[in-house]
Amino acid sequence: MEVTATPIPAAAWLLGSGLLGLVGVRRRKK
Repeated sequence: MEVTATPIPAAAWLLGSGLLGLVGVRRRKK
């Protein structure tokens, strides 16, 4: 993974948002 290639961790943001969304949906379903 080249951190220098990406000034802003877009991948991290996407992963974080996806995880948060999944957790929220799972909690809501529960």
